[in-house]
Amino acid sequence: MTIDKPAVITVEHLTVSYHARPALLDVSVGIEPDQLVGVIGPNGAGKSTFIKAILGFIKPDIGSVEINGKSAQKAKGEVAYVPQRGAVDWDFPITVREVALMGRYQQIPWYTNPSRVDREAAAEALEMVRMQDFGDRQIGELSGGQQQRVFMARALAQGSDILLLDEPFAGVDAATERAILDVLERAKKSGKTLVVVHHDLSTAAEYFDKLILIKQRMYAYGTPQVVLNEELLSKVYEGKLRIFSDIIKGGEK
Repeated sequence: MTIDKPAVITVEHLTVSYHARPALLDVSVGIEPDQLVGVIGPNGAGKSTFIKAILGFIKPDIGSVEINGKSAQKAKGEVAYVPQRGAVDWDFPITVREVALMGRYQQIPWYTNPSRVDREAAAEALEMVRMQDFGDRQIGELSGGQQQRVFMARALAQGSDILLLDEPFAGVDAATERAILDVLERAKKSGKTLVVVHHDLSTAAEYFDKLILIKQRMYAYGTPQVVLNEELLSKVYEGKLRIFSDIIKGGEK
């Protein structure tokens, strides 16, 4: 008999609006540990808002978010975040190694320098994403996929058991996408829970253990076999999807 584990992320009746315009409406979900969870939905559906609300970056109008039984504000050090590439200043004069080391800053008192343990953690994170040979490079000199992997290293160096990633596969080639997926899968095997905003329905069934389907409201949460069905997708995407058969076929593996 399978025993369900308590949720590590609990969202209840989450409602968020921007200037009276609703971004999320009454979203409730419990995300279990050791899962690779994709957040899918059309553009403007509130996927990034959902991630930012979990992080405590956005104060909800109504509802609550708990991380391991604590409020998002009190649990900030227990969650690591990889933002969209467009949110980063790639011209900033900082090296790959320094970016990875930033993941340790919450553990470093302001009056001390990074310790050997901090530097080793950053080095191990860079090795995990296979960027250890680029430590002295300025981040703007990297390709888009390499930049994404460096910020994943920063998140991994933090040592958190929960990682939230906002479209890590956006704008990278197929080989880089597989490399990023490999990092995510290895992180999950090491005991981490990962919640990933994802836009490509054609790979959603292959990449994730569970999916959250959002369009302001949450339409479904479950395995790809449950979520990727034609009726749900047609309702959420309002007929804008031209080909359902390949997506449904992918969800039936």
